[in-house]
Amino acid sequence: MKVDSIKRKGEYMSIGKGIYFHYGWKFLLADAFPLKDALNKWRDAEGHFFYETAYKEENWEEVTLPHTFNDGDLFRDRIQDAGSGQKRTMAFYRKWFEVPKNRQGQKVLIQFEKVRQTCYLYVNGILAGYHENGVAPFGFDLTQYIRFGEKNLIAVATDNTTTRNIPFCIAETPNAEDVEPGSYLQPQDEEVSKDKEGVGFFWNCNDFNPSVGGLTSPVRLYYKPQVYLTLPLYSNLLTKGCYVYGSDYEIGAGKDKNGMELSGSAKTTVEAEVRNETGKPVVAWICVDVMRHDKTKAFSFQSKPQEITSWGAEESSLSIVPTDAYKKDENGHYVPVAEEEAAPTRIDSKNVTVVKAQSGREGLRLWSIDDPYLYRVVVRLYTKDCAIDGCTVCDSAKGDAADEKAGIMCLDEQEIETGFCKIGYDKNQGVMINDAPVWLRGYAQRATNEWAAIGIAPEWLKDEDARLIKESNANHIRWMHVAAAPSEIRAFDRQGIICTQPAGDKEKENFGRQWDQRVELMRDVIIAFRNHPSIVFWEAGNNSIGKEHMREMRLLKQALDPSRGRFMGCRTINTEEVLVESEYVGTMLNRHAARFLAEHGPITETEYSREEAPRRIWDDFTPPDFDYKNKWLGKGGRKQPGGDFYDLTSEDLALANAKGYSEFFNDRIGGASHHDWYSACAALCWTDSAQHGRQAYSENGRMSGRVDAARNKKQSFDVFRVMQSKKPEVKIVGHWNYPPQDEKKYRYEEKAFDGNFWMATGEYGYRDPKHKTVYVIASDPIAKVELYVNDDLVGSCDIPQDTFVFAFPNVDITRQGKVMAIAYDYDGKQVAADTIETAGEPAKLELSVKTSPNGLLADGADVAFIDVRVTDNEGRICPLCDARIDFTLEGEGNFLGGYNSGRFDGPNKQDNVIHQNFLYAECGYNRVFLRSTKKAGAIRVTAAMKGLSPVSVKLNSVPVVLEDEALTYLNVSYPDLGDTIAPNNQDYPAVTAADLAKYVPETEQYCKILWNGQEPDTRGVRTVNKNGSIWGAVICILERMKGELGDVFDYEYDPQKERLTLTSGGHTVIAQTHQTHLLVDGKENLMDGEPYISESRQFVMEVNAIITYIEGVTAYYDDKVNVFRVEHKKRKEK
Repeated sequence: MKVDSIKRKGEYMSIGKGIYFHYGWKFLLADAFPLKDALNKWRDAEGHFFYETAYKEENWEEVTLPHTFNDGDLFRDRIQDAGSGQKRTMAFYRKWFEVPKNRQGQKVLIQFEKVRQTCYLYVNGILAGYHENGVAPFGFDLTQYIRFGEKNLIAVATDNTTTRNIPFCIAETPNAEDVEPGSYLQPQDEEVSKDKEGVGFFWNCNDFNPSVGGLTSPVRLYYKPQVYLTLPLYSNLLTKGCYVYGSDYEIGAGKDKNGMELSGSAKTTVEAEVRNETGKPVVAWICVDVMRHDKTKAFSFQSKPQEITSWGAEESSLSIVPTDAYKKDENGHYVPVAEEEAAPTRIDSKNVTVVKAQSGREGLRLWSIDDPYLYRVVVRLYTKDCAIDGCTVCDSAKGDAADEKAGIMCLDEQEIETGFCKIGYDKNQGVMINDAPVWLRGYAQRATNEWAAIGIAPEWLKDEDARLIKESNANHIRWMHVAAAPSEIRAFDRQGIICTQPAGDKEKENFGRQWDQRVELMRDVIIAFRNHPSIVFWEAGNNSIGKEHMREMRLLKQALDPSRGRFMGCRTINTEEVLVESEYVGTMLNRHAARFLAEHGPITETEYSREEAPRRIWDDFTPPDFDYKNKWLGKGGRKQPGGDFYDLTSEDLALANAKGYSEFFNDRIGGASHHDWYSACAALCWTDSAQHGRQAYSENGRMSGRVDAARNKKQSFDVFRVMQSKKPEVKIVGHWNYPPQDEKKYRYEEKAFDGNFWMATGEYGYRDPKHKTVYVIASDPIAKVELYVNDDLVGSCDIPQDTFVFAFPNVDITRQGKVMAIAYDYDGKQVAADTIETAGEPAKLELSVKTSPNGLLADGADVAFIDVRVTDNEGRICPLCDARIDFTLEGEGNFLGGYNSGRFDGPNKQDNVIHQNFLYAECGYNRVFLRSTKKAGAIRVTAAMKGLSPVSVKLNSVPVVLEDEALTYLNVSYPDLGDTIAPNNQDYPAVTAADLAKYVPETEQYCKILWNGQEPDTRGVRTVNKNGSIWGAVICILERMKGELGDVFDYEYDPQKERLTLTSGGHTVIAQTHQTHLLVDGKENLMDGEPYISESRQFVMEVNAIITYIEGVTAYYDDKVNVFRVEHKKRKEK
């Protein structure tokens, strides 16, 4: 029976569309951990727990979701390798809501898009479920706890405890009746009771996954009939929802009957899970409307009617941790079972029938990077002439979506925003989107994606972030370690950015229960995200995994996402046996790419250009210090608290970025090296971030970003914008406000190494500003760049370094006025130019405000930002201005402040600006944020800087109906795609003349060393294969091996004598600089060369000459992937 469109009547929420459950929450920072301690700490005067209906709230804060409690902690303190110093503890949320009486008989489901780390959910005083993995979306069935027609209390306890610098953190609760949820702990700095020592989540670490706590992502509430379309929430609902995909694609331009441009055609399929809880079978079918973005219908199709089996009413599970994952030991303590004893990871849904509908071939506007067109696929579930006695299904649907004359009832509805695209791979062209090759270039980014001052961004600001990524001519983000939140992926869908989506990992392969946790998380992630067109790669791990584990992940993807054409792989794949189980290969720093890998599937470089530099430091010729004043550990130094791993200015970082990108650009399929390896590359990172920082003396964050933590553009942004462009583009590195030369300027304090750091000596050196090298970054089509100072030609360069860097030595930078770069292509035509002028003294402040397209919503959660620029009288930004700027806010808003690099609270330093009413200009500009109140009204923000007139900006917040039923869509921003389809502009065909002129082949054969499949950190020393001898930082290798083989060998290094002594199996082996032989038990053994001390102070020698003297160790060179494998059989098996 054909059903077109049935008119809809009644409430919006009547048949299953969700509402965002964001208003009317109360919040309390429990500031205690674990859960039991927090609960007891906050009993009221009568002894009630916070989740009980009789609990008396005192000093609770009213908040709107999404909400975080530690946004003010991010970037406040000096950065550490373990991350920023944000508070990690328990927090409580409460909300009263009424479920109307006419909902009686319906299901009540709740969805949390992400909570870091745990969620213990109570309804009307009863624990209704809990979820502890901290990454994937999850949901609970609240039905059995709801009081229909009455007020209901929902209460959430959440903690964001993690590993690193904490007494203990949350671990997984075994799924057994005699356990107390939230009581199992992972010891860190303190021991815990053995009966409560649990298995922690491997990815739950503060360094790789900053712990922004609270209910930080959207929450949705659904009312469903007893026969309903399930949600894609395997935890804890054991359902997979609707799977939407295209097949039999034909690519080609066309138009539909209304004249709309199309880019292809396909058959569209919907596989919908239906659950029947009536107790009796029901005959039902689905009808699908594929709606255009303008809300007009593109086409419709439907399934055949089929019987939906009923298993009766479902009761929700408190947990879906496998019951067989733990067993009791001889002491009665729950311990994890061995991996081989555990049952396979469950992926089947509980008590559902799958209804499948497929369209005929229909024209589509296909989703692509250049034209990210999204459809809304509306899936409706219908039945006819239901004859079930007392069926509340039809009673609840009647009058809402019914064709009563035909006896047809619409039982449920889901709306899925998705795009259709054909994903493929061609070994000679790379990744293909809609049969067009794309060169994927962009950044690796921590999935927390935190912002300074606001912590978490509202949905519309994620769109702004994505637009900024595309402005840099990037089209790819590799999310790192854990899955990005749905809001991040939705923004990429809307804006057209390809992404790599992991599940959960840290840095190495694990086994047993921790591995099974990873598989279960990957299952949840694939189910939740498989309808998003922007995801092209699923990442099984952040480091190498074995053959069996890779196969398990690939088969999981094939079972759950078989029809979208995506690839399952890993950041590092080291062996052919793992390769055959993967669908793409990740590399790190290009250490093991090879053509045979690219013939198997895409190769993606996952994180190159890891160097750091803060935005505020231009170069070594800029006042006030004419240097980056820091506490440098020296090249190859060991990262440690209180030391800076890098000594780089923004200019230095620009050059390092160019060197990094050049390597992968030239090694791409079709690149100048003719290696034909890479389909994608990702530089670390997109933003400066509050994690894993290596500038642990001078900075408050990891400074590897293209933008800072407030999304101010760093100089690195423009470097990548130019390098990643197909068009002729050029950018001068730096500024043109260098001061006149005199005896004090351009002096810098010299440093000397004291054995730990490079420290200031009190003596001064001098930089010659008359002979500085000026750098210009130019895109690949540029053949030559001319540099002019005040219209005088000062240099011409047609031989760039690292493909993109045109250097102009001996330029007098004290000649103020203007500097101009003029670029020419290989036909000799002028095709691009860039000019920088000397700015005058600061004369005024300029403010500009940015809100969502719908304005600043007066909901208590929305934010706006204000950009402040310090300019001269001509409106030019003053690039050296770092003055303090004070702000006042009047009206209906809360001022959140902004961000400065290098300013933080710590020992002997208290100049943090987070959540202050002031900040400092950096390079002449900065950004501040404000948050709305719940009352609409006028807001006035005034900025004042010493010596300048204050300036103000005004805005009005927009009134909002603060009722949950009114919030059915999030406040987002779509690009204006227009009626004309943008052609594919993401391929990167070779410019032959450029390749011949710019590419310089490597002179050495670089490789990497693996110890039992894992790569030690060689502290900047690249391993080289010199005629079969493997030269590398041997002590770094021994140090890594020692952790596992401490009972097998020992070593000692004397840095004064530059001598290494190794003992194992009764033998003593000595290697020393300036000696071409080893001493083995006193006898000489000739090597291929002398050990030496590298620039980074590492002892470098022929690793293969010494490593096999360790008892039980074997070593061999795998020339297919240029890897020197060092293995110890027994420890590898272990």
